[in-house]
Amino acid sequence: YFRNTDSIQRVTDNEMITPNDFDQFCVTAPTDSRLPNGGGYQICGLSAIQPAAAARVPVNVVKSTSNFGEDIRRNHFFGFGVNARLPKGIRVGGGFDTGRSTKNQCFAVDSKGIADFGMTQYTAGALFGSGYNLGQFGYGPATTINGQSICDITTPSKALAQLKANGSVPLPYDFMFSGIYQDLPGQVIEARWASPMASNGNTLGRALASGTSIPVPLVAPNALFEERIRRVDLRLTKYINLTSKMRLQANLDVYNAFNNNAVQVLNTAYGANWLQPLKVLDPRLFQISGMLTF
Repeated sequence: YFRNTDSIQRVTDNEMITPNDFDQFCVTAPTDSRLPNGGGYQICGLSAIQPAAAARVPVNVVKSTSNFGEDIRRNHFFGFGVNARLPKGIRVGGGFDTGRSTKNQCFAVDSKGIADFGMTQYTAGALFGSGYNLGQFGYGPATTINGQSICDITTPSKALAQLKANGSVPLPYDFMFSGIYQDLPGQVIEARWASPMASNGNTLGRALASGTSIPVPLVAPNALFEERIRRVDLRLTKYINLTSKMRLQANLDVYNAFNNNAVQVLNTAYGANWLQPLKVLDPRLFQISGMLTF
């Protein structure tokens, strides 16, 4: 078991902008059977900068997140492993790992929610792992999806659990059969929508300071997941003694033996091709190899 926490980071604050320079508004998610409850719910707490504030020359200063509020990130993980040698040369091994991760970043730097301006834009990145990301920090305390706040993110155990097993069994006539099984979490499902300002349900009541759309998440972080990735690799080995000092090991490998086509990467941009697989497990592959020992 291990636990870690990381609660003090840095952010870039544009000192010419304050939360009062943004207008809060809502948009309505499209009606779509692929969305939770068929869509049609509201995403609120979005921030649009006022035109006068957008024209100011930025003065960016790097500051600690403690100047704006609590930045709490905690991870709890535990793992279990086994490696056993059984009678008749049978060997089994494997392990199980899971945990729970929380990130509470419900503070406002420049805007109180996902914004259309500067560093607070809702963009792709690595700040929050595979979930939604912002160029600055978090979603802001104001943004909600269907009434649910999304600045306090919990990654549940099912999204982190991994099971791996391996084993080998000696067979007659110097054959050996072995295999590996992996059961891994499926990808988090996201929906990044470039919401047009003319869309139905927009409550801003004015044009943006720049642009005609604002990036909006339609699915709460860690709410939906692809199916788990399960894979089996097999090997049949034949040992051949060529001389008293030379031995040949001939292998027949079958990778992804059951030809699982689990999705590894999805299209997360909301539209007609949303959820279209971009990468799946490699198809079943046969391989013959050998090793000569002398």
